Amino acid sequence: MTRAVRGLDHVVVMVDGIDAAEASYRKLGFQVQPRGFHKKLGTANHLMIFDKDYFEILGIVEDTAFNAERREWLKEGGGLANVALATDGADIAFDAFKAAGLEPDAPLFFDRAVEVVGKTEHAQFRTVRIPKTHMPVVGFFVCEHLTPQFVYRGEWARHPNGARGILGVTVIAEQPAKWIGELEKYFGAGSARREGEALVVDTGTQPIRYMTRRDYAVRYPGVAPVRPGDHPALLSVRVDSLAACEALLAENGVKVVKPDAGRLIVPPAEAAHLTLEFRER
Repeated sequence: MTRAVRGLDHVVVMVDGIDAAEASYRKLGFQVQPRGFHKKLGTANHLMIFDKDYFEILGIVEDTAFNAERREWLKEGGGLANVALATDGADIAFDAFKAAGLEPDAPLFFDRAVEVVGKTEHAQFRTVRIPKTHMPVVGFFVCEHLTPQFVYRGEWARHPNGARGILGVTVIAEQPAKWIGELEKYFGAGSARREGEALVVDTGTQPIRYMTRRDYAVRYPGVAPVRPGDHPALLSVRVDSLAACEALLAENGVKVVKPDAGRLIVPPAEAAHLTLEFRER
């Protein structure tokens, strides 16, 4: 059975100054992939590849109509911007989203050069974007990988900090429940479940949690959100050993917050305006 959405594929962290951001993520213990350029989009990125997903830091290198909204958003600082959804096909997603009333843009093809075993290849993608009028705080888009063999490679998923994959995304929203209807257009009826005032969204793989600013402050004490309003605030990453990760961060001079024995929080100042949470599960 084909599905429009199969869960989280990757997340996008917008940065204002991609050179500094690259250095920050190496300091955090990630194996940072060489810079890629999206000529059609006017952007450049670095990827942190895991076993089945990844996240990218994305910077503007040329002003284009495509990245105009991103440039405006960056004026208030960077941080977690988008969640890309895995799919069985961009056309399938386009049809499903159109039927759900999400008014999707037509599928867009683009590529970027990547070096694989000493040879230049081109990683190719088709994406489907949803306009801001249907954005439940998070900017969702669908990403179809036409050449996954040039993205998901085992040798690229070995990180000094022991990172293995995305555990989830946390969103600050003062009224989490107001987004249930819109979220179910993406993930299906019953996908958004209330937990007290919070909302947990079943994407098909990793969850997305919506919580109030007050609950966020309780869950992540001592870590100030990047933005004043509702926004995607935190990325949770699984590591093999929290103790080993903590030791590496200490050795590299990274300031962390440890609210309990099972979590390490890297504040936005250490990660190009992204708040990172490391956990073993």
